[in-house]
Amino acid sequence: MMERKLAVFMGSQRAGTVECSVRASSFTYDHDYLATRGASPLSLSLPLHPGIHQPTAVDPFLWGLLPDNPETLQRWAVLAHPQADEHNPFSLLQHYGRDCAGAVQFLPEEEKPDDSQEVQRVDDVAIGAQLRALNADPNAWTFVDTAGRFSLAGAQAKFALVEVDGGWGRAIGSTPTTHIVKPGIPKFREQALNEHLCLTLARRLGLPAAHTQIRSFDGTHAIVVERYDRRLTPTGIERLHQEDLCQALGVPPSQKYQDDGGPGIIDVVRLVRRAQTKERADATAHRYLLAVAFNWLIGAPDAHAKNYSLLVRGSAVALAPLYDIATIIPYESFRPHTARIAQAVDGNYLLVDIGAQAWHAQATAVGLDGARFVDDVRTLASRAPEAVASLCAAADVRAIDAPFAAELSAALQERIAVAQSQLR
Repeated sequence: MMERKLAVFMGSQRAGTVECSVRASSFTYDHDYLATRGASPLSLSLPLHPGIHQPTAVDPFLWGLLPDNPETLQRWAVLAHPQADEHNPFSLLQHYGRDCAGAVQFLPEEEKPDDSQEVQRVDDVAIGAQLRALNADPNAWTFVDTAGRFSLAGAQAKFALVEVDGGWGRAIGSTPTTHIVKPGIPKFREQALNEHLCLTLARRLGLPAAHTQIRSFDGTHAIVVERYDRRLTPTGIERLHQEDLCQALGVPPSQKYQDDGGPGIIDVVRLVRRAQTKERADATAHRYLLAVAFNWLIGAPDAHAKNYSLLVRGSAVALAPLYDIATIIPYESFRPHTARIAQAVDGNYLLVDIGAQAWHAQATAVGLDGARFVDDVRTLASRAPEAVASLCAAADVRAIDAPFAAELSAALQERIAVAQSQLR
Protein backbone atom coordinates (compact mmCIF):
# COMPACT_ATOMS: atom_id res chain seq x y z
CA MET A 1 0.00 0.00 0.00
CA MET A 2 1.29 3.46 -0.91
CA GLU A 3 1.52 5.86 2.03
CA ARG A 4 0.44 9.51 1.83
CA LYS A 5 2.41 10.54 4.91
CA LEU A 6 5.86 9.60 6.16
CA ALA A 7 7.48 10.29 9.50
CA VAL A 8 10.77 12.13 9.15
CA PHE A 9 13.44 11.35 11.74
CA MET A 10 16.67 13.18 12.45
CA GLY A 11 18.78 10.49 14.03
CA SER A 12 16.53 8.81 16.59
CA GLN A 13 14.20 11.79 17.09
CA ARG A 14 11.07 12.39 15.07
CA ALA A 15 11.39 15.79 13.38
CA GLY A 16 8.11 16.02 11.51
CA THR A 17 5.85 14.70 8.78
CA VAL A 18 6.12 14.88 5.02
CA GLU A 19 2.83 14.60 3.15
CA CYS A 20 2.40 13.84 -0.54
CA SER A 21 -0.37 15.11 -2.80
CA VAL A 22 -0.28 14.68 -6.60
CA ARG A 23 3.52 14.45 -6.93
CA ALA A 24 4.14 17.42 -4.62
CA SER A 25 5.20 17.19 -1.00
CA SER A 26 4.78 19.44 2.02
CA PHE A 27 6.55 19.18 5.37
CA THR A 28 5.62 20.16 8.91
CA TYR A 29 7.92 20.05 11.94
CA ASP A 30 6.58 18.34 15.08
CA HIS A 31 5.99 20.70 18.02
CA ASP A 32 8.15 18.53 20.30
CA TYR A 33 11.03 18.74 17.84
CA LEU A 34 10.73 22.52 17.57
CA ALA A 35 10.88 22.69 21.36
CA THR A 36 14.06 20.59 21.51
CA ARG A 37 17.14 22.57 22.44
CA GLY A 38 19.75 22.40 19.70
CA ALA A 39 17.43 20.87 17.10
CA SER A 40 18.84 20.91 13.56
CA PRO A 41 16.72 22.03 10.63
CA LEU A 42 16.07 19.47 7.95
CA SER A 43 17.54 22.03 5.56
CA LEU A 44 18.55 25.68 5.62
CA SER A 45 15.78 26.04 3.04
CA LEU A 46 13.32 24.52 5.58
CA PRO A 47 13.92 26.61 8.72
CA LEU A 48 12.60 25.60 12.12
CA HIS A 49 9.13 27.09 12.52
CA PRO A 50 5.56 25.81 13.03
CA GLY A 51 3.38 25.68 9.98
CA ILE A 52 3.60 24.00 6.60
CA HIS A 53 6.65 24.15 4.34
CA GLN A 54 5.41 24.17 0.76
CA PRO A 55 6.49 21.92 -2.16
CA THR A 56 8.62 24.66 -3.73
CA ALA A 57 11.08 24.18 -0.86
CA VAL A 58 10.35 20.57 0.12
CA ASP A 59 10.58 18.85 -3.26
CA PRO A 60 14.10 20.11 -4.11
CA PHE A 61 15.31 18.79 -0.75
CA LEU A 62 13.71 15.37 -1.33
CA TRP A 63 14.99 15.10 -4.89
CA GLY A 64 18.46 15.94 -3.59
CA LEU A 65 18.50 12.69 -1.59
CA LEU A 66 17.99 10.56 -4.71
CA PRO A 67 20.07 9.65 -7.77
CA ASP A 68 20.12 12.15 -10.63
CA ASN A 69 19.78 9.60 -13.42
CA PRO A 70 16.16 9.10 -14.64
CA GLU A 71 16.94 5.52 -15.71
CA THR A 72 18.21 4.70 -12.23
CA LEU A 73 15.09 6.20 -10.68
CA GLN A 74 12.92 4.13 -13.02
CA ARG A 75 14.82 0.97 -12.00
CA TRP A 76 14.38 1.80 -8.33
CA ALA A 77 10.65 2.30 -8.81
CA VAL A 78 10.27 -1.07 -10.55
CA LEU A 79 12.19 -2.85 -7.78
CA ALA A 80 10.30 -1.07 -5.00
CA HIS A 81 6.59 -1.51 -5.69
CA PRO A 82 4.18 -1.79 -8.66
CA GLN A 83 2.72 1.60 -7.70
CA ALA A 84 6.03 3.36 -7.05
CA ASP A 85 6.47 6.48 -9.19
CA GLU A 86 9.93 7.45 -10.43
CA HIS A 87 8.66 11.00 -10.99
CA ASN A 88 7.75 11.44 -7.32
CA PRO A 89 10.54 11.69 -4.70
CA PHE A 90 8.12 10.92 -1.87
CA SER A 91 7.14 7.66 -3.56
CA LEU A 92 10.77 6.58 -3.89
CA LEU A 93 11.83 7.65 -0.40
CA GLN A 94 8.96 5.61 1.00
CA HIS A 95 11.01 2.57 -0.08
CA TYR A 96 14.60 3.87 -0.07
CA GLY A 97 14.55 6.52 2.65
CA ARG A 98 15.77 4.50 5.63
CA ASP A 99 19.41 5.46 5.05
CA CYS A 100 20.01 8.76 3.26
CA ALA A 101 22.70 11.42 3.19
CA GLY A 102 22.85 13.20 6.53
CA ALA A 103 20.82 12.28 9.61
CA VAL A 104 17.44 12.10 7.91
CA GLN A 105 15.30 8.93 7.69
CA PHE A 106 11.84 8.42 6.21
CA LEU A 107 9.62 5.81 7.87
CA PRO A 108 5.94 4.85 7.94
CA GLU A 109 4.09 7.02 10.46
CA GLU A 110 3.62 4.27 13.03
CA GLU A 111 7.22 3.06 12.84
CA LYS A 112 10.26 4.16 14.83
CA PRO A 113 13.91 3.82 13.78
CA ASP A 114 15.39 0.40 14.44
CA ASP A 115 18.40 0.92 16.70
CA SER A 116 19.58 -2.70 16.51
CA GLN A 117 22.03 -1.79 13.72
CA GLU A 118 21.76 -5.21 12.12
CA VAL A 119 24.23 -6.02 9.36
CA GLN A 120 24.40 -8.87 6.85
CA ARG A 121 28.04 -9.77 6.26
CA VAL A 122 29.23 -9.87 2.65
CA ASP A 123 32.52 -11.11 1.28
CA ASP A 124 34.77 -9.74 -1.44
CA VAL A 125 33.25 -12.12 -3.99
CA ALA A 126 29.76 -10.65 -3.51
CA ILE A 127 31.07 -7.07 -3.57
CA GLY A 128 33.12 -7.79 -6.68
CA ALA A 129 30.05 -9.25 -8.39
CA GLN A 130 28.06 -6.11 -7.54
CA LEU A 131 30.84 -3.90 -8.93
CA ARG A 132 30.94 -5.89 -12.17
CA ALA A 133 27.15 -5.65 -12.39
CA LEU A 134 27.46 -1.87 -12.09
CA ASN A 135 30.11 -1.77 -14.79
CA ALA A 136 27.80 -3.74 -17.07
CA ASP A 137 24.68 -1.79 -16.06
CA PRO A 138 25.33 1.57 -14.33
CA ASN A 139 21.69 1.72 -13.15
CA ALA A 140 21.96 -1.43 -10.97
CA TRP A 141 22.80 0.46 -7.77
CA THR A 142 20.97 -1.66 -5.22
CA PHE A 143 21.42 -5.12 -3.78
CA VAL A 144 17.96 -6.61 -4.35
CA ASP A 145 18.33 -9.62 -2.06
CA THR A 146 18.44 -7.77 1.25
CA ALA A 147 16.06 -5.81 3.45
CA GLY A 148 18.50 -2.91 3.64
CA ARG A 149 17.66 -0.15 1.16
CA PHE A 150 19.66 3.04 1.01
CA SER A 151 19.36 6.20 -1.04
CA LEU A 152 22.47 7.85 -2.45
CA ALA A 153 22.40 11.07 -4.43
CA GLY A 154 24.33 11.97 -7.56
CA ALA A 155 24.84 10.76 -11.10
CA GLN A 156 27.60 8.16 -10.65
CA ALA A 157 26.81 4.50 -9.96
CA LYS A 158 27.53 3.46 -6.38
CA PHE A 159 26.31 1.48 -3.40
CA ALA A 160 26.70 1.74 0.37
CA LEU A 161 28.16 -0.71 2.88
CA VAL A 162 28.88 -0.95 6.60
CA GLU A 163 32.42 -1.60 7.80
CA VAL A 164 32.33 -4.44 10.32
CA ASP A 165 35.42 -5.68 12.18
CA GLY A 166 37.67 -5.09 9.20
CA GLY A 167 35.15 -6.61 6.78
CA TRP A 168 31.97 -5.43 5.11
CA GLY A 169 28.25 -5.82 5.48
CA ARG A 170 24.96 -4.68 4.00
CA ALA A 171 22.79 -2.55 6.25
CA ILE A 172 19.52 -4.15 7.33
CA GLY A 173 16.49 -1.94 7.90
CA SER A 174 17.48 1.47 9.28
CA THR A 175 21.12 0.60 10.01
CA PRO A 176 23.43 3.46 8.97
CA THR A 177 25.98 2.69 6.27
CA THR A 178 29.55 3.89 6.77
CA HIS A 179 31.17 3.75 3.33
CA ILE A 180 30.26 4.37 -0.30
CA VAL A 181 31.70 2.08 -2.97
CA LYS A 182 32.07 3.21 -6.59
CA PRO A 183 33.57 1.28 -9.51
CA GLY A 184 34.35 4.45 -11.44
CA ILE A 185 32.92 5.66 -14.73
CA PRO A 186 33.66 2.99 -17.37
CA LYS A 187 34.24 5.40 -20.28
CA PHE A 188 37.07 7.10 -18.37
CA ARG A 189 40.09 4.90 -17.80
CA GLU A 190 40.84 4.30 -14.10
CA GLN A 191 38.34 6.97 -13.08
CA ALA A 192 38.09 5.55 -9.56
CA LEU A 193 41.86 5.83 -9.13
CA ASN A 194 41.69 9.34 -10.58
CA GLU A 195 39.12 10.38 -7.96
CA HIS A 196 41.08 8.78 -5.14
CA LEU A 197 44.24 10.63 -6.15
CA CYS A 198 42.47 13.99 -6.57
CA LEU A 199 40.84 13.79 -3.14
CA THR A 200 44.09 12.63 -1.56
CA LEU A 201 45.86 15.53 -3.29
CA ALA A 202 43.32 17.96 -1.84
CA ARG A 203 44.03 16.67 1.67
CA ARG A 204 47.78 16.76 1.04
CA LEU A 205 47.41 20.45 0.14
CA GLY A 206 45.45 21.21 3.30
CA LEU A 207 41.89 21.13 1.96
CA PRO A 208 39.52 18.94 4.02
CA ALA A 209 38.30 16.10 1.80
CA ALA A 210 36.66 12.72 2.20
CA HIS A 211 39.03 9.87 3.09
CA THR A 212 39.27 7.29 0.33
CA GLN A 213 41.09 4.13 -0.60
CA ILE A 214 41.33 1.96 -3.69
CA ARG A 215 40.35 -1.61 -2.90
CA SER A 216 40.25 -4.77 -4.96
CA PHE A 217 37.18 -6.94 -4.47
CA ASP A 218 37.58 -10.34 -6.11
CA GLY A 219 39.85 -8.74 -8.72
CA THR A 220 37.68 -5.68 -9.40
CA HIS A 221 38.95 -2.28 -8.27
CA ALA A 222 36.77 0.39 -6.69
CA ILE A 223 37.10 3.59 -4.74
CA VAL A 224 35.85 3.21 -1.17
CA VAL A 225 34.80 6.52 0.38
CA GLU A 226 34.48 6.91 4.14
CA ARG A 227 31.24 8.75 4.91
CA TYR A 228 31.92 11.99 6.76
CA ASP A 229 28.23 12.08 7.78
CA ARG A 230 28.69 9.01 9.98
CA ARG A 231 30.56 8.68 13.25
CA LEU A 232 31.46 5.58 15.25
CA THR A 233 30.52 5.92 18.92
CA PRO A 234 30.70 3.43 21.84
CA THR A 235 27.02 2.62 21.25
CA GLY A 236 27.16 2.25 17.47
CA ILE A 237 27.09 4.35 14.32
CA GLU A 238 25.76 7.89 14.61
CA ARG A 239 24.30 9.87 11.72
CA LEU A 240 25.53 13.47 11.28
CA HIS A 241 23.28 15.84 9.38
CA GLN A 242 24.38 17.35 6.11
CA GLU A 243 22.87 18.69 2.91
CA ASP A 244 24.28 19.73 -0.44
CA LEU A 245 24.25 23.34 -1.57
CA CYS A 246 21.34 22.82 -3.96
CA GLN A 247 19.23 21.53 -1.09
CA ALA A 248 20.34 24.35 1.20
CA LEU A 249 19.34 26.92 -1.43
CA GLY A 250 16.08 25.19 -2.41
CA VAL A 251 17.31 24.44 -5.94
CA PRO A 252 16.33 21.18 -7.71
CA PRO A 253 19.17 18.85 -8.76
CA SER A 254 18.27 19.43 -12.42
CA GLN A 255 19.71 22.93 -11.97
CA LYS A 256 22.93 21.94 -10.21
CA TYR A 257 25.13 23.56 -12.87
CA GLN A 258 25.33 27.33 -12.74
CA ASP A 259 24.81 27.74 -16.47
CA ASP A 260 21.59 25.69 -16.12
CA GLY A 261 20.29 28.27 -13.65
CA GLY A 262 21.95 26.78 -10.59
CA PRO A 263 23.88 28.39 -7.75
CA GLY A 264 27.05 30.33 -8.40
CA ILE A 265 29.80 31.42 -6.04
CA ILE A 266 28.00 34.57 -4.90
CA ASP A 267 24.80 32.61 -4.17
CA VAL A 268 26.74 30.18 -1.99
CA VAL A 269 28.60 32.85 -0.05
CA ARG A 270 25.38 34.80 0.56
CA LEU A 271 23.88 31.63 2.04
CA VAL A 272 26.92 31.15 4.28
CA ARG A 273 26.77 34.76 5.46
CA ARG A 274 23.12 34.34 6.42
CA ALA A 275 23.92 31.19 8.41
CA GLN A 276 27.14 32.19 10.20
CA THR A 277 28.70 35.07 12.09
CA LYS A 278 30.90 37.36 9.99
CA GLU A 279 34.16 35.88 11.27
CA ARG A 280 33.07 32.30 10.64
CA ALA A 281 31.46 33.21 7.32
CA ASP A 282 34.68 34.85 6.12
CA ALA A 283 36.61 31.66 6.96
CA THR A 284 34.00 29.44 5.27
CA ALA A 285 33.87 31.65 2.17
CA HIS A 286 37.66 31.53 1.93
CA ARG A 287 37.75 27.74 2.28
CA TYR A 288 34.95 27.31 -0.26
CA LEU A 289 36.55 29.64 -2.81
CA LEU A 290 39.89 27.87 -2.34
CA ALA A 291 38.10 24.58 -3.11
CA VAL A 292 36.78 26.13 -6.33
CA ALA A 293 40.36 27.19 -7.10
CA PHE A 294 41.60 23.64 -6.50
CA ASN A 295 39.08 22.30 -9.02
CA TRP A 296 40.27 24.94 -11.52
CA LEU A 297 43.91 24.11 -10.80
CA ILE A 298 43.55 20.40 -11.57
CA GLY A 299 40.95 20.73 -14.34
CA ALA A 300 38.05 19.10 -12.48
CA PRO A 301 34.89 20.04 -14.41
CA ASP A 302 32.12 18.69 -12.18
CA ALA A 303 32.28 20.83 -9.03
CA HIS A 304 28.68 22.02 -9.24
CA ALA A 305 26.49 22.94 -6.26
CA LYS A 306 25.55 19.32 -5.48
CA ASN A 307 29.21 18.46 -5.09
CA TYR A 308 29.64 20.79 -2.14
CA SER A 309 27.80 20.21 1.13
CA LEU A 310 27.20 21.73 4.54
CA LEU A 311 27.31 19.94 7.88
CA VAL A 312 24.44 21.15 10.06
CA ARG A 313 24.37 20.71 13.83
CA GLY A 314 21.71 22.76 15.56
CA SER A 315 22.23 26.35 14.45
CA ALA A 316 25.89 25.68 13.59
CA VAL A 317 26.81 25.27 9.93
CA ALA A 318 30.16 24.22 8.46
CA LEU A 319 31.45 23.39 5.00
CA ALA A 320 31.70 19.61 4.63
CA PRO A 321 34.82 17.83 3.36
CA LEU A 322 35.23 17.79 -0.41
CA TYR A 323 34.07 14.76 -2.41
CA ASP A 324 33.45 13.60 -6.00
CA ILE A 325 36.49 15.35 -7.49
CA ALA A 326 38.23 13.95 -10.57
CA THR A 327 40.32 15.66 -13.22
CA ILE A 328 39.48 15.53 -16.93
CA ILE A 329 43.09 16.37 -17.92
CA PRO A 330 44.42 12.85 -18.76
CA TYR A 331 41.58 11.95 -21.12
CA GLU A 332 41.22 12.45 -24.86
CA SER A 333 38.09 14.56 -24.37
CA PHE A 334 40.16 17.27 -22.67
CA ARG A 335 40.65 20.37 -24.82
CA PRO A 336 42.79 23.05 -23.13
CA HIS A 337 41.04 25.99 -24.79
CA THR A 338 37.47 24.81 -24.25
CA ALA A 339 37.71 23.02 -20.88
CA ARG A 340 35.36 24.50 -18.27
CA ILE A 341 34.66 24.47 -14.59
CA ALA A 342 31.14 24.19 -13.19
CA GLN A 343 30.94 27.53 -11.38
CA ALA A 344 32.00 30.78 -13.03
CA VAL A 345 34.86 32.82 -11.57
CA ASP A 346 34.23 36.53 -12.18
CA GLY A 347 31.87 35.47 -15.00
CA ASN A 348 34.36 33.06 -16.62
CA TYR A 349 33.88 29.31 -17.01
CA LEU A 350 36.84 28.48 -19.30
CA LEU A 351 40.05 27.40 -17.57
CA VAL A 352 42.09 29.60 -19.92
CA ASP A 353 40.09 32.72 -19.03
CA ILE A 354 40.64 32.45 -15.28
CA GLY A 355 43.78 33.93 -13.77
CA ALA A 356 45.00 36.26 -11.05
CA GLN A 357 42.70 39.10 -12.09
CA ALA A 358 39.58 36.89 -12.09
CA TRP A 359 40.41 35.37 -8.70
CA HIS A 360 41.10 38.80 -7.23
CA ALA A 361 37.79 40.16 -8.53
CA GLN A 362 35.79 37.13 -7.39
CA ALA A 363 37.29 37.11 -3.90
CA THR A 364 36.63 40.83 -3.54
CA ALA A 365 33.03 40.37 -4.74
CA VAL A 366 32.32 37.96 -1.88
CA GLY A 367 33.88 40.17 0.77
CA LEU A 368 37.37 38.68 0.99
CA ASP A 369 40.78 40.30 0.62
CA GLY A 370 41.43 39.79 -3.10
CA ALA A 371 45.21 40.16 -2.99
CA ARG A 372 45.55 37.78 -0.06
CA PHE A 373 43.32 35.22 -1.75
CA VAL A 374 45.36 35.29 -4.98
CA ASP A 375 48.49 34.69 -2.88
CA ASP A 376 46.77 31.69 -1.29
CA VAL A 377 45.93 30.24 -4.71
CA ARG A 378 49.55 30.76 -5.80
CA THR A 379 50.71 28.91 -2.70
CA LEU A 380 48.30 26.07 -3.44
CA ALA A 381 49.62 25.84 -7.01
CA SER A 382 53.27 25.97 -5.92
CA ARG A 383 52.83 23.04 -3.54
CA ALA A 384 50.85 20.89 -5.96
CA PRO A 385 53.55 19.56 -8.36
CA GLU A 386 55.60 17.82 -5.67
CA ALA A 387 52.45 16.38 -4.08
CA VAL A 388 51.19 15.08 -7.44
CA ALA A 389 54.52 13.42 -8.23
CA SER A 390 54.68 11.78 -4.81
CA LEU A 391 51.12 10.47 -4.90
CA CYS A 392 51.34 9.07 -8.43
CA ALA A 393 54.70 7.39 -7.74
CA ALA A 394 53.44 5.54 -4.66
CA ALA A 395 53.87 1.78 -4.89
CA ASP A 396 50.21 0.98 -4.19
CA VAL A 397 49.07 3.37 -6.94
CA ARG A 398 51.57 2.03 -9.48
CA ALA A 399 50.49 -1.52 -8.64
CA ILE A 400 46.99 -0.71 -9.88
CA ASP A 401 47.98 0.92 -13.19
CA ALA A 402 51.52 2.28 -13.42
CA PRO A 403 51.17 3.67 -16.99
CA PHE A 404 48.00 5.58 -16.09
CA ALA A 405 49.57 6.93 -12.90
CA ALA A 406 52.52 8.23 -14.92
CA GLU A 407 50.23 9.77 -17.54
CA LEU A 408 48.08 11.41 -14.88
CA SER A 409 51.13 12.82 -13.13
CA ALA A 410 52.54 14.28 -16.34
CA ALA A 411 49.20 15.72 -17.43
CA LEU A 412 48.56 17.35 -14.07
CA GLN A 413 52.09 18.77 -13.90
CA GLU A 414 51.56 20.38 -17.29
CA ARG A 415 48.16 21.75 -16.32
CA ILE A 416 49.47 23.16 -13.02
CA ALA A 417 52.35 24.88 -14.84
CA VAL A 418 49.82 26.58 -17.13
CA ALA A 419 47.74 27.63 -14.13
CA GLN A 420 50.81 29.08 -12.42
CA SER A 421 51.55 31.19 -15.49
CA GLN A 422 47.97 32.51 -15.35
CA LEU A 423 48.46 33.51 -11.71
CA ARG A 424 51.47 35.76 -12.41
